[in-house]
Amino acid sequence: MNRKKVVVLLLIIALTGLFGVSQAGAATSCTFTITGSTMTLDGDCTTDSTIAIPDGFTLDGAGNTITAVDPPADHFKGAVVANGGATAHVINLNVTVSGLANVCDGGADRLRGIMFEGASGSIKHSSVMGLNQGASGCQEGIAIEVRNAPFDGTHPNTQFVEIAHNELADYQKTGIVANGDVNVDIHHNDVGASATQANLAANSVQLGFGATGSVQHNHIDGNQWMGTSNFAATAVLVYLADDADVSLNNIRGNADIGIYFFANNGVVHNNRVFDEGADHPNSAYDYGIGDWGSGNSVTNNKVRGYDIPYDGVTDGNNKVIPGPQHSP
Repeated sequence: MNRKKVVVLLLIIALTGLFGVSQAGAATSCTFTITGSTMTLDGDCTTDSTIAIPDGFTLDGAGNTITAVDPPADHFKGAVVANGGATAHVINLNVTVSGLANVCDGGADRLRGIMFEGASGSIKHSSVMGLNQGASGCQEGIAIEVRNAPFDGTHPNTQFVEIAHNELADYQKTGIVANGDVNVDIHHNDVGASATQANLAANSVQLGFGATGSVQHNHIDGNQWMGTSNFAATAVLVYLADDADVSLNNIRGNADIGIYFFANNGVVHNNRVFDEGADHPNSAYDYGIGDWGSGNSVTNNKVRGYDIPYDGVTDGNNKVIPGPQHSP
């Protein structure tokens, strides 16, 4: 890829942006049993606004499902579940939505499944399925997001979050997002593809705007942008997030770009990046791994099925596995 094309791609790639969490009180049928600092969901329930986890508490879903619905004469806004203080944990919870209106929101009102802002903790053994507004092009619908200001790569008050053993699929914009002054351990998740690839450029996993940490041992489906504009969708997007480690992942599906790494001093090691299925006729990109930063170690990866298996990668014992290359 020439330098001009890289710059154009950086300008047009669709990123999950820098906005906070809604702070509305929930009108809900959800009830919890409180034992110490654990709130256990009593059964399947619905809510039309955000359910907050008190500071220091664990929300144990006990395998039950919270379903977000539109409130009367309005539409659902913000996160289904969010932290209410500096520390929160989520375990064994299922989150979904039902029949949400296709209304685009920005800032705090953007749709999320599980949201931590300015908080440390963990999100484990949970699922967020079908978090979308139908055939929508709205830049929201994020299954799991963790974020913490500032978003300029400085780290005055880093928050640490583990995201592990979760199942995410049929989201709208992004499966897992980490933005800002956060250090994340994203491991052993199964991240499916966006349900709305025809209407927006989706990313399965994103580290951005100063985030750091590791993305390891995940199964990740990629996304394609099927529209007519010159966007790109990804499986893993690392953007202005230095020192990140993306290793030992099984990346499948059909991404425009399997691993998009625009950051410095990171590691991309021993990933399996296999493209599956025919590319959409509108797809402008077909890259397995792109290293468009500096000081990165890209080693021992295996790429199959992409027109351009590696870009910006010159050594490191990376391999191209024989298999069909797609036609535009």
